[in-house]
Amino acid sequence: MMLRPDLKTAGGEVCDIMYNGEFVGTLTLVYRESDRLKGSIHLERQSIAQEDKESVYTFVESYIQSVIDALAIEECEVVANHSDYDFVIATDHAIGLDLAEEDDGTDQYYLDDDDADYEWVNDDEIKFDDIEGTNGPENLYMIEQRRQQLGYELVIVGEYRNLVEYHVYDKESELVAEAITHMYGSEVNGEVIWRFDPFDEEMDLVTELIVADYDEDETDTFIFNMIFEGEVIDTVELTHIDLLELVDDIREESLMPPDPEDYTITLARDDGDTLTYEIYQQSYGGLPIGTATVDISSRQLTGFIDFREPGDSDDRELIAALLLDELDKEKDYETFNVSMLYRNKLIDEIWFETDQLH
Repeated sequence: MMLRPDLKTAGGEVCDIMYNGEFVGTLTLVYRESDRLKGSIHLERQSIAQEDKESVYTFVESYIQSVIDALAIEECEVVANHSDYDFVIATDHAIGLDLAEEDDGTDQYYLDDDDADYEWVNDDEIKFDDIEGTNGPENLYMIEQRRQQLGYELVIVGEYRNLVEYHVYDKESELVAEAITHMYGSEVNGEVIWRFDPFDEEMDLVTELIVADYDEDETDTFIFNMIFEGEVIDTVELTHIDLLELVDDIREESLMPPDPEDYTITLARDDGDTLTYEIYQQSYGGLPIGTATVDISSRQLTGFIDFREPGDSDDRELIAALLLDELDKEKDYETFNVSMLYRNKLIDEIWFETDQLH
């Protein structure tokens, strides 16, 4: 077992949990020295067997204890889940004196620390949405890891004259959206009801899947309302001309690899162990399309790129390679792990490793 750093700053870190060489979950910690530590452990149910779960928890607990000792943490709370939450790592200040004094049969485990009384509290009744703050960026990181690779499937579940009902499933065969469309002459109106707040590319993909299900000779206009939690978050309107142009654009873009000469990466700030780069694209104009922040405090470099314009996966891969060329000028490294964000959501992640020469 090992923890592979994804992102590390002065006040927190995100690590991949590796078991037998495979990714099984994520550890997220946010801390303030000599004060508080909060975070979460998320194990992917499909990635690790039930019988291996406890040994991974023990391993991660040991690491958390070392962070507590190193930073002289006084108050700790780390929530763990394997799909649903299994337990909470918390000080008695965080869980409340009533819970600490009450013996209701709940399993409790104590971290070994001479200066503080920490408790592991198993609570099967705790659900993801019940924990205050679970929609923060640390947990969004874990949620979006499961949606990095889009592979949606459109299934017809009902068809009546001019009305069609669809379900949209992901690669794990989980329902991600429901759609209802009505056809009036050559116009198709519909709504897509999402189970989560979708990315633009997710809405575009589902739109394309629905449009492809209709005869292009019988339809001229498509109008779809994208709905999340009862509110319209976007409206997509396509005419027949738009569809033809979209197909042509997709074909052209798929045949044209990104041009390295179109990008410029400039060192904007050097804080010793942390470097900040601005990323420019000539075709986009004079404003940067993203900012990269990289921790170079060790030979295992970690960082993230906050995009203002996300591009596609080929663009992001090229940008990561160009960033690596700039880092070569500053630091010898063994590995480099970069997370890519757009609107505070993880959209891609790339891992580089140097070749070992013998």
